[in-house]
Amino acid sequence: MLSRGFLLFLICFFLLGCSNYNKFDKSNLYKLGEIEVKENDTYISKLIKSNIENSFNVYKLKNTQIEKYKLLLNLNEKIEGSLFASSVRKIEMSVTYELIEKNTNRVIYKDSFSRNSLVGPVQSLYSRDQSERNARKRLGISISNDIIIRLIEWANYS
Repeated sequence: MLSRGFLLFLICFFLLGCSNYNKFDKSNLYKLGEIEVKENDTYISKLIKSNIENSFNVYKLKNTQIEKYKLLLNLNEKIEGSLFASSVRKIEMSVTYELIEKNTNRVIYKDSFSRNSLVGPVQSLYSRDQSERNARKRLGISISNDIIIRLIEWANYS
């Protein structure tokens, strides 16, 4: 039979061995304050741009206002379903983005992904339009949050 001390040692050893030590380095996050965001001229892409810029304002250095990187956003949306049918409609937004170093004009990070949202059956055309508008806003916020997280990871590990 194992003693209590040895059993406690095994449990602690197991927990320490299974834990994940995160080596997150905050010293590289200043790069996020040096990003200029360019978008296509739609309401949702402007919403994404403002959300990203507001999140990265924290990382701007006080001494310098130089933007070394340019983030190009390309947002596409597709709505499936009939406008006149009272059925569930699917809104899909896909985004492709590139982070370009301005001095060399070299792409240093590139990615794309998509998000989906379902809009339930609504009888009124006005209510259906409002419901789709709200779904687009939710998708835009979700996309911008995902881009922010991916760029934080890029800045930390580059």
